[in-house]
Amino acid sequence: MPAATGSLMRRLYRGETNFDFVGQRKKWYLASAIVVLICLASIIFRGFNFGIEFSGGNQFEVPVQSGTTLTHVRSAVEATGAKVSSAQTAGSGGTQTYVIRTEKLSQQQADSAQIARVKAALVSAAHVPADKINGEEVSSSWGAEVTRQALLALGVFLVVVSIFMAIRFRDAKAAGAALLALIHDLILAAGVYSIVGFEVTPGTVIGLLTILGYSLYDTVVVFDKVDENTKGLLGTTRHTYGEAANLAVNQTLMRSINTSLIGLLPVAGLLFVGAGLLGVGTLEDLALVLFVGMLTGAYSSLFLATPWLVDFKLFDARYKNHAQRVLNKRTADAARSAARPAPVKTAAKAAKVSEAESDQDDLAVDEEEDIQSRIDALAGTGNTTPRVGVKPSVAKAAAAKRPTGGRSGSRSSGGKRRR
Repeated sequence: MPAATGSLMRRLYRGETNFDFVGQRKKWYLASAIVVLICLASIIFRGFNFGIEFSGGNQFEVPVQSGTTLTHVRSAVEATGAKVSSAQTAGSGGTQTYVIRTEKLSQQQADSAQIARVKAALVSAAHVPADKINGEEVSSSWGAEVTRQALLALGVFLVVVSIFMAIRFRDAKAAGAALLALIHDLILAAGVYSIVGFEVTPGTVIGLLTILGYSLYDTVVVFDKVDENTKGLLGTTRHTYGEAANLAVNQTLMRSINTSLIGLLPVAGLLFVGAGLLGVGTLEDLALVLFVGMLTGAYSSLFLATPWLVDFKLFDARYKNHAQRVLNKRTADAARSAARPAPVKTAAKAAKVSEAESDQDDLAVDEEEDIQSRIDALAGTGNTTPRVGVKPSVAKAAAAKRPTGGRSGSRSSGGKRRR
């Protein structure tokens, strides 16, 4: 792992990163607005591919036999004049079946003869007895009731979330930011279903409510850290509310990443392996909405919910004036620092120069003493030459102890000096 990557991972795990999520919020707003407009356009002009649970229709279940394919079975049903809304594989192993769903037949087609023709086509294409084919009809009135109940559940969920956030953080602004993030995630998930054309079933609605709860959880984690960082903020001038909120996002960034990855891995397995490779189409209803919702939920909690909270707070005059005081103080501190001389640096430099000059003088004195001691040693007699490794000061002291008179005479055997 490169050193830069390792350093980034360490800072992520310690919450020491300093990405400017809040300061660059206008860029996130613009990007999100473009994506939301695309999704809304698809929802309005393209619409959804509603399953028979919502729009009504007919459903046929056929056991899977070797040598048959889903495409072949679907084509056989369409050849009878019935319009197929979806065809997918359900179950696994020996219980695997083809599920063919058609739009609700018209009054002229909804008779036993038409149903018999569809079943006969399935018997021929799937190579199964007629009694093995299960058929059922779902009325449009039942689908309308399902739609009404789904919208009611969604509305109740959003109201309860707003109340919870307002009580938890003692601030309606936090509830408003969280609610906007949830609506953003809802539009994106619905827009992807409209663009891709996947069938909308009750499983889709269940998955949608699930990802809204997931998005709320991630937002609450970030907002809790924001609340912790901004306690008593108005009484200080160290940070603005936006800076404290941005710090909270960085501190919880690794937790959000880990939570998203842990949640997305099994969902990706359902979507790409189960529905894609194995062809279990019933998994698409739940897997796609979970996958899209978890991605958008992680994105909105980091890039949208917290910046929206900061903008809502700055509508309050107290936080707006506090931010201005912080900026004014920083400007004044910077001006004083620029006008003040730097005596500490000059004194330190002068001390270094003085120390260097003192060292040079000491070295010169030592060299001079060393030379003098060597001269004195050579001028004497006897074994007075300084030994190798003896310091100059020691040699000089030894020379000072010798008599300074003429040359020393040799001692007699009796130890007396000759005159």
